[in-house]
Amino acid sequence: MGKNAIFVLVVLCTTVFVLADFNSCTESTTPGVIDERKKEKAAQEDFKGYPDFGVMMDNATFQDQFPGQNVFKLRQDYPSKMPSKKADFYNLPFDERDKFMDWIMAVRDYCFEGMIDVDFVAQENKIRDWYHMPFLHWGDLASEGFHGLAKEAPISSFQLHANQTEPGQTYALGFYNDFAGTVLHKMWKNQDAPDAYATQGPDGGFPEGTVIFKLLFTDLDETQVPYLNNPFLWNGWVTEVWQDSVSNPRVLKKMSLIQMDLMVRDKRADKYGTGWVFGTFCYNGDLNDGKPMKERVKNLVPVGIQFGNDPTYTENKITPYPAKETWINNDLNETFINPSPDLPAQHLGWGGRLDGPVDLNNASCMSCHATAEFPQIDALVPSAAFKGIRNKAGNLVKLTETKDPAFVKYFQNLKCGTAYSPGKATSTDFSLQVSLALGYYWEWKDGNLGGFYADQFNRGIKPVRRNGQ
Repeated sequence: MGKNAIFVLVVLCTTVFVLADFNSCTESTTPGVIDERKKEKAAQEDFKGYPDFGVMMDNATFQDQFPGQNVFKLRQDYPSKMPSKKADFYNLPFDERDKFMDWIMAVRDYCFEGMIDVDFVAQENKIRDWYHMPFLHWGDLASEGFHGLAKEAPISSFQLHANQTEPGQTYALGFYNDFAGTVLHKMWKNQDAPDAYATQGPDGGFPEGTVIFKLLFTDLDETQVPYLNNPFLWNGWVTEVWQDSVSNPRVLKKMSLIQMDLMVRDKRADKYGTGWVFGTFCYNGDLNDGKPMKERVKNLVPVGIQFGNDPTYTENKITPYPAKETWINNDLNETFINPSPDLPAQHLGWGGRLDGPVDLNNASCMSCHATAEFPQIDALVPSAAFKGIRNKAGNLVKLTETKDPAFVKYFQNLKCGTAYSPGKATSTDFSLQVSLALGYYWEWKDGNLGGFYADQFNRGIKPVRRNGQ
């Protein structure tokens, strides 16, 4: 069956979602409220839904090998009304070096509450609403059917540990809270034409109160990366190696949780020129201490937070792979790193800026996400970041093109809702998944209808490039 036929079949089989009001225990009898709910329900009934995932073993094999188990279901009953109450951690400071750990752990707890017991099935969380990004089922990086994991990035040899002689790959699943869900509603409610301006300022963009988090898994295990012992495991229908395309048969692998990323839209970060606070975690199975599988997500240790790129700091230093220890650069004022010995050695980003273990030592969390726009004009990491001196293993030990204009721009602070390439693209407000999803949508639509749309053609859609590829 061809890709187009599969897509049509999945769309026809997708369940119609009806928005439920999770903020009230009883039905209101107020006429105005009832009318609004009727309109909301009617709009959701008109919405036919996006495919839940893109690739999976055949149904007969799944039923035979995994009887009684459910496949991944996209949470896409996005709310149209803005929530009124932000999370309690908005009362905690994030930009004080001696207090940021309290902030990041409070955000972690917010993300985990109600999720651990249901194995991160968003629809089953009885405490808090979380949603997924649609249209990540399409293309070579297509999401799979066990948990909705989308192909994310390659992992170089020795990137994670001195024992890691083999390369690996990363797959990920993102979650968006109810504040972010209102933006997804605005963007995706019209299935014939997603609104790419929903995340473009000054009228669009994710509102304060937005929390986004992502779980990242790898096909490497403790034999290559010792701190992945006592793993938190999910099944994944994934490529055998990163280089395999969608045309290669996928295989069933046990995928180990390696990292968690989070993004918080906070107006207190506006004064740093970004409006966002990023955080990342690294798994450490040495901390397991008898935890059952469901609880092992708590073995994630904060790496640190970032709310700006420290653009005036230009010391040209990177930690080559593999990192023997975590270099904490206290000259940075907009990145704070966890000093705890519970954190496995980290390479971090350029100049010691925040980056996760599966991210690159020549970038930063905020730099990479700042490029997010539609279409994706610039690479997620500029080519200058890959030019330099390398060790015998082929890993960078020093960059040589740090004065390249594209590299300098990469470490500036970008205001939320602002396109990285103004006049050429619309901002996806630091969300790379939005950028990917919009690109995939128009790639599918142009291909299926056998033609082009002038607006998209003029934008000049370009592929997302990461890790120098």
